Amino acid sequence: MLRQVARSVRPAIRGFASAAPSAGENEFIAKRQAVRAHAAETTDLWRKISFYVCIPGALVGAAWTYKLEAAHHEHIEHLKHENGGELPERPVYSYMNFRVKPFPWGMQTLFFNPEVNIPAGDAE
Repeated sequence: MLRQVARSVRPAIRGFASAAPSAGENEFIAKRQAVRAHAAETTDLWRKISFYVCIPGALVGAAWTYKLEAAHHEHIEHLKHENGGELPERPVYSYMNFRVKPFPWGMQTLFFNPEVNIPAGDAE
């Protein structure tokens, strides 16, 4: 009963979230809104960089690499045509393809291509 009397005597104070913020809370809210605005601007910037710089750059790089590899393949086919359908013998030097011990899958590297690379056993 004392509680009810105490409530009726003091003036009503707004105690919910929509109460007017104090001076310190205004700074906090302003900083939070500034951080949100900065995050939105930064996100938009990186989205534009990704779409207008990275993706076209990757496509240009892929086209350039395809052109280079096509020219290389054409050169190899020309060499084969000049030498009766096979690549000419490459010089074998003692410092090329030097292996002390074999790889777990054999003497050749993981990306060995017998049409282009010299086998490791021939370099010794």
